[in-house]
Amino acid sequence: MSIESSDFPSRLRAHVELQGAILTAAELSHVGECYPRCRGKDHWDVREYASVTGVGAREYRVVRGTSTLDVYRTTEREHASAVRAALNELELQDGRTEKPGQNNDS
Repeated sequence: MSIESSDFPSRLRAHVELQGAILTAAELSHVGECYPRCRGKDHWDVREYASVTGVGAREYRVVRGTSTLDVYRTTEREHASAVRAALNELELQDGRTEKPGQNNDS
């Protein structure tokens, strides 16, 4: 599940930037702190919520599977999508997640 490496922040930043977004140092730190608590094998996804910041405002959260724990929140869908894609790519590269229908018992 986890990307167990001391260079997690730099790897995440690079992958997010490849998706066309930039994260602040505080955002990277927050993701780094929350990521280990979000265990599982499901792929990361973006969920949309009504935000408390204003009428009609939306908040986008990066979560895994059916979990309610998020690793990243933003009012910008593109940034949430970039973080989702980066986390999925990092875990795929590290061999931590399985593709749907993949069975490692063979």
